Amino acid sequence: MTILTGCSDWLDVNPRSQIKSDILYETEDGYKKALNGVYIQIADEKLYGKNTSMYFTDALARLWTVPLATVDEEFNRIANFDYTHAKVESLISSIWQSYFTPVAQLNDMLANLEKEDGSKFKYNNEQLLKGEAIGLRAFLHLEVLRLFGPVPDLATDAEICIPYVTEMTNNPSKLVSKSWKEIVTAIEDDLTTAEEILEKFDPWVYNDLDSLNSDLFIGKGNVPVDDWQLYRQGRFNYLAALGTKARLYHWIGEKEKAVLYAKKVIEAKKITLVTAETFGTNKASLEMCREYLFGAFNPDLQQIVEPLFKSNKAKLTIGLYALDNMYESSTHTSDIRYAGKRYWEQKTYITGAIRHFYKYIGNDLVSAKNSVPLLRLAEVYFILIENLPLAEAKPYFVDFRVARSMNPSIDDSSVANETALLKRLEYEYRKEFYGEGQMFFFYKKHQYAKYTLPGTVILPSGVYVIPKPKGQTNFE
Repeated sequence: MTILTGCSDWLDVNPRSQIKSDILYETEDGYKKALNGVYIQIADEKLYGKNTSMYFTDALARLWTVPLATVDEEFNRIANFDYTHAKVESLISSIWQSYFTPVAQLNDMLANLEKEDGSKFKYNNEQLLKGEAIGLRAFLHLEVLRLFGPVPDLATDAEICIPYVTEMTNNPSKLVSKSWKEIVTAIEDDLTTAEEILEKFDPWVYNDLDSLNSDLFIGKGNVPVDDWQLYRQGRFNYLAALGTKARLYHWIGEKEKAVLYAKKVIEAKKITLVTAETFGTNKASLEMCREYLFGAFNPDLQQIVEPLFKSNKAKLTIGLYALDNMYESSTHTSDIRYAGKRYWEQKTYITGAIRHFYKYIGNDLVSAKNSVPLLRLAEVYFILIENLPLAEAKPYFVDFRVARSMNPSIDDSSVANETALLKRLEYEYRKEFYGEGQMFFFYKKHQYAKYTLPGTVILPSGVYVIPKPKGQTNFE
């Protein structure tokens, strides 16, 4: 973590940091610490610990009640797409920098790995480090592209988008934004490299989830001897590479490839959809950890989310009418995300009633796990459902509904055409990804001119392309 914490601008590296880097990479343990530092940065509140999961992107999708500007000016301005407001501009700049800072650290680590002869590494850790780092670099660039890049169906090959950074540098001339085609190709190439490495060396390929999530199995069967190789859902693993490819191909409209990679994830049978039996138990957690292809862990998450979700001053909440409008009236009493006060509960205070959201703070029966999902099996199912021919999509939709304890029957009219299917998926995305930052990308992908859930919001033009920080535009 000491490598880049002193960075100024968005990718500035000084000689003193480079000296620390040389020392850090003298041992295998140093490489592990460097990569762990990247995971820590990703889980920080500047990214998935708050801003790009439950806060900024979910506010853009209007998942939360919008406060008056006099109560919370920043939140109000975000929800009203006022990207030029000083507070919003500052937040956007912070998000941009917080994406590229770990990218720089990954590139530094990869550059040093290229110099190694393998003698200081054990248990194939050199390969795991490389596979994870390259996959993470692609994952982070795809996230930046989805947020700051153009609406995918409107993009042209030559359109200038974002940088794709593959080296540790403080030379501004090398920080140039590249074209849509160049960015997509670079993401795809990195993911392919990560997939090929991780397919061979990721312990998850050769073990089940439970054996890798417990120290009791270390060294037994195919379980690694090095405990650094355990708990693969918290690291960029083989399934994460496949799932990120499915996300990429879905985003750019390559349906057949999106289906191929979504099926690879599902048919691997390494993880399954959470059901009523496994949801809301300490084994599964409210965050649906059992569905993670990739997730971020932050031991300080409760301190971050407390002002957002707890007490009579909870910042992120929603009205009861809006909740009922989002959950199907015929099945919301059985839906595992709504029934039994698992995700939502209304409490009355002297100051009024509050609907508390429990995914990240836990409820009276289930404690919080301090984790945030970055890529989950439910999204893979939705990608598959959306990109398959309509007749083939229906069985997967039924499987998903059964898992969530909804009415398993799917009216043929719900999948009669793409418009009907998208309407149904809009409901499902909202119910499923509260607090995960995915709803905004659903709307952006499909160029919605207005939101209709839980109420109607007409969108101004241009809201789907988050403006890059002013300093970055100097490099275009």
